[in-house]
Amino acid sequence: MIRIEQLHVRYRTERGEVYAVRGIDLNVKQGQFFTLLGPSGCGKTTTLRSVAGLEKPTAGEIYVGDEIVFSSVKGLSVPPYKRDIGMVFQSYAIWPHLNVFENVAFPLREMKKRVAQDEIRSRVRTALSLVQLEGLEDRPAPFLSGGQQQRLALARALVREPRVLLLDEPLSNLDAKLREETRVELRELVKRLGITTLYVTHDQLEALTMSDVVAVMDGGNIVQEGSPVEIYRAPRDRFVANFIGLSNFLEGRVTKVGRLGEVESSGATLKCVLPDGVATGDSVIVVIRPEDLNLYTGAATQNDNILEGKIEALIFMGDTLECQVAVGKQIIRIKLHPSSPAARGETVRLQLPAESCRALRA
Repeated sequence: MIRIEQLHVRYRTERGEVYAVRGIDLNVKQGQFFTLLGPSGCGKTTTLRSVAGLEKPTAGEIYVGDEIVFSSVKGLSVPPYKRDIGMVFQSYAIWPHLNVFENVAFPLREMKKRVAQDEIRSRVRTALSLVQLEGLEDRPAPFLSGGQQQRLALARALVREPRVLLLDEPLSNLDAKLREETRVELRELVKRLGITTLYVTHDQLEALTMSDVVAVMDGGNIVQEGSPVEIYRAPRDRFVANFIGLSNFLEGRVTKVGRLGEVESSGATLKCVLPDGVATGDSVIVVIRPEDLNLYTGAATQNDNILEGKIEALIFMGDTLECQVAVGKQIIRIKLHPSSPAARGETVRLQLPAESCRALRA
């Protein structure tokens, strides 16, 4: 439904040329919820705006459905209003001088193909019903809450019944509780409507909970693409492992290869999943998530992958207790149940399940 081939975007600033997108390829299938995830300045919004026609790429091709909307080779760039898309901006970009009804009706009134007034009323009411704003048609847009303004912007994007929906960090202005509720509502809505959605965010939790596919971007490149589970459980490099959730990193050297190899690290031999192609003697970084570790205040129940350390800090997080354990000069973080009896200064043993330890090339 959305296909991007070798997209490059460069632009000039007062400080020189910026190479924002560096030859990425992307394929979003019909009905998918596809997320571009990454830190500020990684090129994700520039990519989205290129699909929308709001940014002119330097090179590459972009397809929406079977229609080519940009080609540097063919000298083709279809204007935004001729692309079959709906877009929600981070700032919502609603019209403050219009009421709710007229904000949603605006795209229909501006279409080249004239839409009858009865059809406008019907489609606006349907769009407002989808986002649970029915009954607020006459309310001035500035009098809506933040969550209602976000829904208004979504209704305006949906009223044209686009084939593709583009969302540029639409939840970033909401408070934490409302953002959590809206994540679920938004995903359920676009899935129910079957709209192909390209979503941009820097929020890892949004990406993991809402997406069918996540593409992690850094420095204008896509560094890993896959399902949320693949991205979280099997990161391919340190950047992805560090950016998605919390991770512990243990530097070491491979001492044995195999399906479960062995790595010498922190004065112990750790069994772990090795990347393809590594050899004995190679430097690696062992990654393990805080929730995968087991902590014992007495003797450990298993003998493999045991590290001994001292609890340096306990941080109450509400639903979890973050425990920071000093192993030599390294701090390892563990997530415990909030009622755990662990105490600061206590000597403990950490067991790292081999299947949860993943070695990455150093």
